[in-house]
Amino acid sequence: MNDELRIFLARSKLRYKVLQELGEKPQIASFLAKKLKKHRETISRVFLDLQREGLAECTNPKAPSFRSYKITGKGKKALKELG
Repeated sequence: MNDELRIFLARSKLRYKVLQELGEKPQIASFLAKKLKKHRETISRVFLDLQREGLAECTNPKAPSFRSYKITGKGKKALKELG
């Protein structure tokens, strides 16, 4: 993992926590927000950040709501290196 990606995850404990949750199973923002006691919008923003970095991907991008996200191979590798 490069230093930029390491810093990206280190700057936000929530990004790292969400990535860990995605490593367990695909997630939907509203359900994960309840579990982590955060606003849905915050979790959605984290999903988009992780997607931009190639660590997560949306499994149903055409859905107007209840989009599901899963971890990518790059995300699994990052978790393994950081964990």
